[in-house]
Amino acid sequence: MAFIKLIEYEKPKLKDPILVQGLPGLGLVGKLAVDYIVEELKLPKIAELYSSHLLLPQGNAGIFIEIDGTFNLPRYEFYLYKGEENDIIFLAGNTQPVAWGQYEVAEKVLEYFEKMGGKMVIAVCGTTAAGEESRVFCTADDPETIEYLKKLGFKVSSSGSVTGACGVLPGLAKIRGFKTFILMGSVQRTYVDPEAAREVVKALVEVLKIKISLEDLDKMIRDFRRKEEEMVKLREIWERVEERRRREPEQPWYV
Repeated sequence: MAFIKLIEYEKPKLKDPILVQGLPGLGLVGKLAVDYIVEELKLPKIAELYSSHLLLPQGNAGIFIEIDGTFNLPRYEFYLYKGEENDIIFLAGNTQPVAWGQYEVAEKVLEYFEKMGGKMVIAVCGTTAAGEESRVFCTADDPETIEYLKKLGFKVSSSGSVTGACGVLPGLAKIRGFKTFILMGSVQRTYVDPEAAREVVKALVEVLKIKISLEDLDKMIRDFRRKEEEMVKLREIWERVEERRRREPEQPWYV
């Protein structure tokens, strides 16, 4: 039997709350987007979830050592934004559940959200779409929501699948009767894509009617591009050195 423990630090009364999940995945889009909003708005943490289904990225059980030297188990963290029309719970995390634990962990999240009076579930992540740079794709639980998202300028995904927590949480939310949809930033880099995350942040700002500055995110993108260019230059230098070494005749060895 899996270990799952949810710790509530606050039990606030919420107004038609919306849950927004952003976890590590393709291009780290969902995680970057939600982490940025949480940090930029300095949102308070109201709960944490721990589970034996949450492992380190390498697939091992263990702890993450933080930058200040402290450590924590892999976890989900819930942050609260008090909005004018809706209160919003942002679900962040440093890992996803293992494949066989996705349903169990998502069910625990939805039980908690339902207890809080939850109304809508949104999941954000990355997606691959050739030639669709700087686009946000969407999929939803019903045609009415699709039409609403289309009017906001998002492109509807008409085929394929959404794997992992970004697919399972909305899938189970639909069964439970929540309104639910997914926003996916089109990635150009599968390892980390801050530009795609920026587009998802902009999409969430529009959907959730929150105010947030993108200045720090733009700076992060500029720094990322500069480091990426430096890595390209280093790789080119290394390739030239290797090519020259291959062309040079080997010197005879004497003993």
